[in-house]
Amino acid sequence: MNRFAIMCLVTILCSCTPGIFEDRSACPSWFSLDCSSVNTDIDRLHIWFTDENTGKVLLKDTIYSSEYRTHHEVMLPRIDALRYYVFGNIKSSSTVTDDMTLNSSIVKKGKVSSDSLYYQASEKISTHGEFIYDTVKLHKEFATMDFIMDSTPQKGDDIHIDVYGTTAGLYIDRRHVPGNMSISVEDRETTDGNSLFRFRIMRQENIEDLLIKITGTVDNTPVKIEDFPLGEFLKKANYNMQSDDLKDVTITMDMSFNFISIKIENWTSTYPVDIEI
Repeated sequence: MNRFAIMCLVTILCSCTPGIFEDRSACPSWFSLDCSSVNTDIDRLHIWFTDENTGKVLLKDTIYSSEYRTHHEVMLPRIDALRYYVFGNIKSSSTVTDDMTLNSSIVKKGKVSSDSLYYQASEKISTHGEFIYDTVKLHKEFATMDFIMDSTPQKGDDIHIDVYGTTAGLYIDRRHVPGNMSISVEDRETTDGNSLFRFRIMRQENIEDLLIKITGTVDNTPVKIEDFPLGEFLKKANYNMQSDDLKDVTITMDMSFNFISIKIENWTSTYPVDIEI
């Protein structure tokens, strides 16, 4: 570092050194985040610090799981309304588009299951003090769904499902990104003639739009087995897509006796359904 740069640095540090009756409004605040409650299985945290009044991102930062047990500190300008947004576990199934505004987004890629995303939006915070402290408390932004076909259909053994929805992703303030969402599930577990297909979905704006298409293969030709209105049955079962933490679901379709069983954690609902094979 040359002499001029050192003198500039000293000048800045000295100008923000506390003094009697000194105006410190131009000096940054130290913002400390406590991440100790975050599960270290969550890969990393992506954090956007924003000015609530302008909608601009002031700082984008990343915290790795090895840092969760220490306070993470950043320097931020003194403003009336800071709000930060956290996404955890953004991995290979997501695309991040970052334009340093609230329109920065996380969108699911291709036809794979969603990442196991976690999220927090902070309260509005004033940063006019010397030191600001807050705690990261994440919420579950995905649902793992087990779709079980009891008594496998006879239209070939090569059965797979495709899941469709109308929310492609989330903006950093958790507004929904509209667009087509699809997941192709070919891997399945087979037990006692039953087929289990497992997939993950991100939070959806319109639950009733969720649809499962079940396809089999006869003589190497895809054959439609059933279109299952997943969203309609989740709505009947009072599944809450707006809850802070999305719940996992098990859906059992009995092809022999024409009924659907939906288990949302510890609560099970059963409905008759007309299934034509």
